Order: sequence, then C-alpha cells, then structure tokens
Amino acid sequence: MNLSDLRSTGVLAVVRREFRPWFSELRRLYFNKIWGMDIAPGCRISFSAKLDKNYPRGIHIGEGTAINFGACVLAHDTVRGMHVHTWIGKECNIGAQSMILPGVRIGDNCVVAAASVVMKDVPPNCLVAGNPARVMEKGIKTGRLGIINRTVQADFGTALSVSDETAPEKAAS
Repeated sequence: MNLSDLRSTGVLAVVRREFRPWFSELRRLYFNKIWGMDIAPGCRISFSAKLDKNYPRGIHIGEGTAINFGACVLAHDTVRGMHVHTWIGKECNIGAQSMILPGVRIGDNCVVAAASVVMKDVPPNCLVAGNPARVMEKGIKTGRLGIINRTVQADFGTALSVSDETAPEKAAS
C-alpha cells in the first residue's frame, strides 16, 4: 500500500482491496468447516454468490475457480425431492447471475457465461452460455480463476499465429 494509491483511489478502496483476500479465505473456511462444503484453496467466491445450504455437503468446487456476483450453485431440488452432489472443476469461471442446477458436473477449465442456466454436465475445456446453457466453444485453455489464455482466436479453440493472419492477404494479391 503506497501513498499514491491512497490519493488516486481513496482510502476505503485501498483498504477493501488489501483486506478482501483475507475475508474471502475466512469465508471459504467458514463454508468448509461450519457447513461441510468442499471448496478448494485459491477459489474466489463473490460475497453475493449463493451456495446451497439445504444440502451443503453436495457442493464441490475445484482449486482456482471464480464464482462471480449473483451466481447460484444448487445441490437440492425440493420439487423433485433430490439431494445430489454438484461439482465445479478446477480453474473455472462461473459468470455473474448464472445458475448451476443440482447434480451438474462442470469439467476443469470451463467458463460459464453470465446469466447462463446450466442444466446438464459440461465437458472440460468448454465455454457455455445461454438458457439452457449450451457449448459455444471447445478446446479453450484457462488459467487461475478461469481466465481464458489466448492471443487471437479465429475459429473455435484454434489459435492463429501472426504469420497465419497475413497468409490470406498474400494469397489474395
């Protein structure tokens, strides 16, 4: 924390940024120890995200996953009388206002777009979106917190190098 940060962003913003990781880790420990959820270290769960407390032992979240604001992860369905396990893999990103329904398995390195409703299992390395969520892109690579690692994408999951981008221009000349 330096003085220029305090002047440009304000005291409260700097305090919030510095203490947020500590509170996030305390909240993760609270979910694990008190509620019995299975949340791996390195997860970032928004304070406004909803995790099902009717069947908390059914929530499993992998390491390095981010669950953004307003997202809802369910492990029970009262209407159908279900109490099932819901799995979210490693290094995933669950978008804002998304809903993960009970019994769904989301593979490692997946991205769920904002406001999506995931009703079926999602294979690893996919981007899903919509209501109901459908696979929009396969073969993606994500890093910590489900951030997609790529430079230029021309087609689903295939990265282009700079020489490939100029090839069509040379062929047209």
